[in-house]
Amino acid sequence: MPAPRITPAELNRKLADLSVPESELADYFITDDEHSGLFHPKLQLNPDTVELPADPGEARARSEAAMNFANGIARMRRRIRFDRMLADGYKGPVLVSEGDSWFQYPIKLEDTIDQLYGKGFAVRSLDAAGDTLENMLEDREYVDAIGEAKASIFLFSAGGNDALGGGNLRAHLRDFDPALSPAAHVLPSFEQLLDHALAMYERVLRDVEALPGVVTICHGYDYVIPNAGKWLGKPMISRGIKDGAVQRGIAAHMIDRFNERLRQLVARFGARALHVDARGAVGNTLNVWHDELHPKNPGYGRVADRFEKAIQAVAGRTAAPRARGTGKKPAATAAAKAAAPARRGWSVHIGLNKVDAAHYGGDAELFGCHFDAEDMERIAAERGFEQRIVLLDEAATRDAVKKAIADAAARLEAGDVFMLTYAGHGSQVPDFNADEDDGADETLCLYDGMLIDDELYELWSKFADDVRIVMISDSCHSGTVSRAARTAQPVAADGAPAVRTRLLPLALAMKTFRTHRDFYTALGRQQRGPDERVLTRELDMPLRCPVLLLAGCQDNQESQDGVGNGRFTQELLRVWDEGRYDGDWATMIRRIVANMPPNQTPRLTLIGRSPEVLAAEQPFRI
Repeated sequence: MPAPRITPAELNRKLADLSVPESELADYFITDDEHSGLFHPKLQLNPDTVELPADPGEARARSEAAMNFANGIARMRRRIRFDRMLADGYKGPVLVSEGDSWFQYPIKLEDTIDQLYGKGFAVRSLDAAGDTLENMLEDREYVDAIGEAKASIFLFSAGGNDALGGGNLRAHLRDFDPALSPAAHVLPSFEQLLDHALAMYERVLRDVEALPGVVTICHGYDYVIPNAGKWLGKPMISRGIKDGAVQRGIAAHMIDRFNERLRQLVARFGARALHVDARGAVGNTLNVWHDELHPKNPGYGRVADRFEKAIQAVAGRTAAPRARGTGKKPAATAAAKAAAPARRGWSVHIGLNKVDAAHYGGDAELFGCHFDAEDMERIAAERGFEQRIVLLDEAATRDAVKKAIADAAARLEAGDVFMLTYAGHGSQVPDFNADEDDGADETLCLYDGMLIDDELYELWSKFADDVRIVMISDSCHSGTVSRAARTAQPVAADGAPAVRTRLLPLALAMKTFRTHRDFYTALGRQQRGPDERVLTRELDMPLRCPVLLLAGCQDNQESQDGVGNGRFTQELLRVWDEGRYDGDWATMIRRIVANMPPNQTPRLTLIGRSPEVLAAEQPFRI
């Protein structure tokens, strides 16, 4: 039976009366499709049950005012319910939730958190329909709320906006082609959307991981159903994709990719995070969905069932807590303390103030490279890298460096971090496998011979899936991407170098190559295919992990040496500020560049699998 027609003032009184359940208020609201956003449903007053002014403008204003009031009341209702449960002696796990419309669909639907309240769980809800990962990270309400509530479990729902096209699905789809599978209609740019979302997701997980004993439980949504709606169906139709089965296949592919990548991310956090697979929980018929993106109440209930199972697993329960009003108290059990994450950090730090004159024709003395290596090792120690190797001068041979990297590749697993820092001379040798635009391979001048960039790439290709690799190189020709002619080194009035740089002197570089021509030629040709065709490194040796290179200069520039540190390392340490820096790698390089001399421009280079996620992390974090 429909609700009796009432005035807005009467509705406000009902909203403020916390004894009136939200289910009795639902008939007074309808979804405002025109003004709703992706995962951001907006409601308006239902003219069939609420007496509104005849003037459309005034009616709209009344509706917006009532809706704002309703949203605030909905959040307050949850907070009062939570506080009352604790005051009544609640003994179950205390939870904090932060999420989007799957955790807070106000009034019209009994969403996932509503269903968990019904199961008797005490949830401190921060959820808001339309909340995005950006908003959540900016406010970071969850950190304070978890501490204040002494919560042991953090429930998290976010990323749906990116997982379904970022509000502009059409831009990420091909025009319909009957020869293509549904998944093949999704452009590669969709993966970049996921990169963006998962980079922020990881920052939230790390925030919570820093809180002792708190476990995050998150999910990747169920298979949404396009149905001529403006977020899924209409963008697909605009690309000529009209067949319902193809539409569903595209949506399923996007949800699958989000879940798969989210599961991989969560696995890095060991016992400190858990991925709830909600796929298949709601059902695949239109009658179980409220709209394209949101289930009806029974569907939300089945999603909540899966969350309940995960909560019980984390809390060590054998039964869910009884709902209030049953007269029975739940058995007292403390939330299981989560173990420390299994992620590990290994690092190798190389510093060469001199090289072997027998190989190079001179020792090419530098001053600050030992200090650079020692300072980078100190940062690694402070950040918890469990294995750290420092190789200086005679110890930094080609075999020793390659063995240290290979040992790390053999031991590290997904989510672990390997960091290689280098301070010393950089140089170039001719490119014999045609993979460099400028005809030269960049090199690191190790003690008994140069290590070319092709060899480094091959070493990176040996690492397991999703090991995170960070390389910091304070040497000349270290940018690896910019391919331009080398700039002339500035000179003083007496003809001597104005500053000492970490460029292997040209005379020594030429002599080294000509003396050991067969050796370096063989190294450069190792990457050819079996039929001697030139293959790019990415096709010949695909990387299974992200690699981030922070370089002291461009390929056509030289890095300045110093008495204390190299100029680039000096600036990196200043920005790092003994660990007080709290930005990401991408911001760090911008701050470093801002204070560097005009003839030395450090750069950030990203290669491998989804390196943008790595670039969005805080530097030196395991």
